Amino acid sequence: MRIAFLEPYDGGSHRSFREGLTAHSRHEIRSWTLPPRFWKWRMRGAAPWFADRLREEAPDCDLLLATDFLNAADLRGLLPRPLDRAPLLLYMHENQLTYPLSPDEAFDFHFGFTNIVSCLAADRVVFNSEYHRTLFLDALPDYLARMPEAVPKGIRERLAARSGVLPVGIAGPPHPAEAFAPYLGGRCDAGLGPGWPRDRGGHVILWNHRWEFDKRPEMFASALLRLAERGRDFRLLLLGEPRQQESVFAPLRDRLGGRILAWGEQGRARYRELLAQADIVVSCAAQEYFGISVAEAVHAGCYPVLPRDQAYPSLYGARCRGRHLYDDEEGLVTLLDALLTGDACGHVCSLPLDADAFCWERLAPRFDDLFEEMLGR
Repeated sequence: MRIAFLEPYDGGSHRSFREGLTAHSRHEIRSWTLPPRFWKWRMRGAAPWFADRLREEAPDCDLLLATDFLNAADLRGLLPRPLDRAPLLLYMHENQLTYPLSPDEAFDFHFGFTNIVSCLAADRVVFNSEYHRTLFLDALPDYLARMPEAVPKGIRERLAARSGVLPVGIAGPPHPAEAFAPYLGGRCDAGLGPGWPRDRGGHVILWNHRWEFDKRPEMFASALLRLAERGRDFRLLLLGEPRQQESVFAPLRDRLGGRILAWGEQGRARYRELLAQADIVVSCAAQEYFGISVAEAVHAGCYPVLPRDQAYPSLYGARCRGRHLYDDEEGLVTLLDALLTGDACGHVCSLPLDADAFCWERLAPRFDDLFEEMLGR
């Protein structure tokens, strides 16, 4: 099968998803991409650029795969026959109906509506988590109610019928079943799982997300400074894409600089090495529809500390009774304090095995089956 992958914003989890699927699919996937900048212009103007590329370079592809920064309706309207009849799968990494606004932005109805009409134009829509799918579908009635008249009917039901869920894949082979024991409660038994902490130098806390507003790095920095004031012993890995937001972690660098083991973006090999050194991965996200950075860390054996109001409760913990979720900054500090002082929340759990479902070796065949189903093969 010849699949054209169209990615208007080829960076971060979008790029990781495209590269992983392309490398592991049993079908021929050819990519057309644009750099990860000017996201608003991508949503408004990427469709004609991709339509021209496909008309000239892939007139006979069997299936189109696009992500949420592309206006799929515009694309289909601009493609010549028979290319405009090719099945189109839309993958939703995020959506503009429920994504939080940055402090510098004003609400723009256009971008959320672009997501809606793209979903209507696609033959199938796939979300990266059931949490994301439900959030999007539930937001549709109120969002469409902003229209003054001629409101289309039955949109939620129509999109629910054509949508499904497949997570973002992560690199690395799956774990053997016996690699991690289930959490048994109480204090950890050193013979049940990986050492705690992994290094005798003390616990290593990991941040491996973008350093932007929707990940709330300022909450993370505030919580760690409070723990340091209590005299807690820990070291830090401050990884991820700074995106010119280095100042958010300036308080940590100024006051805890000697504890910081790594800073900023890393090469893939070095990044994997650092994940294997960390004990605890923390997310403070105000928006997380899946969380590939957390999935990578959990699969590497990190104990996750996660906000309860995001996708995480639906992704982790079905077989684990450990304490992983918090509600606010006070809850974050309390949970981290318990972990750092060896209280009974424990580190030995089955979450790395839960994250195995996200490994491309397990996930790519599910995408391939969907591709074939869409073509009736």
